[in-house]
Amino acid sequence: MKKPIRLINLGKTESWKTQAVYHALAEEMTDESPDTIIICQPDSPYLCLGYFQPFDSIFDRKNVELLNLPVYRRRIGGGATYLDENQLFYQFIFHHSRVPVALEKAYKTMLAAPVETLKSCGLDCNLRAVNEIEVNGKRVAGIGGGRINDAAVVVGNFLFDFDFEAMSTVWKAPWPGFRELAKDAVKERVYTLKQCAPNLRMRAVSDKLIELFPKYFNRPIVSGSLSQKEIMASQKTAQVLTDKIFLNDGNTDIPVQPRPLKISADVFIHNKKMFFKNKKINVSFRTDNDVITRVKVEGAVEIEKTIIGITIEEIEHILNSGSSTVLKDN
Repeated sequence: MKKPIRLINLGKTESWKTQAVYHALAEEMTDESPDTIIICQPDSPYLCLGYFQPFDSIFDRKNVELLNLPVYRRRIGGGATYLDENQLFYQFIFHHSRVPVALEKAYKTMLAAPVETLKSCGLDCNLRAVNEIEVNGKRVAGIGGGRINDAAVVVGNFLFDFDFEAMSTVWKAPWPGFRELAKDAVKERVYTLKQCAPNLRMRAVSDKLIELFPKYFNRPIVSGSLSQKEIMASQKTAQVLTDKIFLNDGNTDIPVQPRPLKISADVFIHNKKMFFKNKKINVSFRTDNDVITRVKVEGAVEIEKTIIGITIEEIEHILNSGSSTVLKDN
């Protein structure tokens, strides 16, 4: 008989648990540990960074503090996001030997049940770009994954609703034009179940997802609970994930250079510093599949049209023409 998968349904719970528990289970994973699926929903808002995203490269520290939002940094990949009670999380913590080695196949295996859950609700749902779940061609979930010690971890959510205003407020933006492009892009590319299926209830989605697990993992699912040892380990892990040094990649003094902001698999917001008419300005632009589709230029709108439609590789030539000189990429 195949080894059963333990299901821990935390329901609506303290926000710190929605990040700390799966990390703690992954850190202690051995080949004897049960593969575990966690279902949960945060009871209050917070921000979460991917492992490759130091705090000061993504978030505006002042605005984060003004909104009084806790910040966690995962030990797995994926993008930064705003999380709250309008999102239902599913988290897979399996021993790496029981997960396909190929990354694409691993995601396909883990995300099959979430995709089928939305399809069963009558939605046109597909998995694309390895690990992005889309409905009607738009991103409807946040997915991250990676290896923590001996555990292979994949985490995701169902976006029932999303606070676009809060998310755009906390992003690190060199100037208002960058923030405007980012806010417009996330509203366009990120889709919520409230928009496409307003009558869909979180409990119904959770129940259907759990019902589908045995079919798509081809293993029995057994309901379980956290041990006292696991609870204590989770509490310690929560402290690590919010530690100021860990949040900023061990560097609290030297400013971290901003990176292009990922909106979805094919959409990014960039910023470049340049001189135009002897003045240092910002050139912010959106790329779709590496082609510039929207532009905001600080104090020099006359050059915006010359940039739209070109590739990232071509922009330096454009900005270097005439009296423009690119200083550096941000």
